[in-house]
Amino acid sequence: MKNWILFGLLTASTLSYGQEGQGANLHASRYIFSPSGYALAKDSIYLNWIGPLLDVQFAPSDNITLGIGTPFFLGVYATGGYSMQINDQLSAKVGGLYGVPSVGQASFGLPYGVLTMGKPNANFTVGVGYGFTTGDWGGDLNGLALNMAGYKDFGGKTGLLFEGWYLPEIETYIVAPAFRIYTKRDRRYWNIGFLAARYSYDETEYPILGYDTDWDGILDVTERPAGTDFYTIYDYNNPFLTRIWETFRFPIFSYAMYF
Repeated sequence: MKNWILFGLLTASTLSYGQEGQGANLHASRYIFSPSGYALAKDSIYLNWIGPLLDVQFAPSDNITLGIGTPFFLGVYATGGYSMQINDQLSAKVGGLYGVPSVGQASFGLPYGVLTMGKPNANFTVGVGYGFTTGDWGGDLNGLALNMAGYKDFGGKTGLLFEGWYLPEIETYIVAPAFRIYTKRDRRYWNIGFLAARYSYDETEYPILGYDTDWDGILDVTERPAGTDFYTIYDYNNPFLTRIWETFRFPIFSYAMYF
């Protein structure tokens, strides 16, 4: 019984301390990589480190955010955004990203708009953008980018979040749930979760004409023989495309600092 009382007191003290945290307010402008409609406070700097991606944002005013980032120094990009608070429950942001790789003649960009519903401690965001590439990457990622994200704070020191992307032009789905832990007076946090992606591509195949059981290059039968002692003969004059689906998952860790 004493152990349960002690556990209850520890839990209550933890929750009461967590209620005073300002982490959700300070870090409301970003999920993992996706932006929300909330703005950074004027003169704030926000550093976001997602695996090999380093991103830094600066707010010269209460509505404007400017940034720069690099994916493991394989390229560099610049960002800009303008936030608007529509009412107590709605915030919006319009902005864009433009970058170039370190090697090759190419560029990439993503103008976007997002709408966030709720409060910093519990919110949901929908967004739409248009990705484009030029040069060596021309056409590879051109098309719409649809986005959803959400966050729920638990007691001020922890929270759950997710973000998801759908790229209809290349039929790719991406989802990333994570657990957020605030540290150092709520000015820092860790996101710990995983990323899962499902994507498709076209693969060229050829109709099967039949099987050569004598190994003389001549079709002998049209039904697949038993065993493995045969050679498959394909119709290389009539190729067709087959849609192949692949899925991959891996853990993700991100770290952010607000100052």
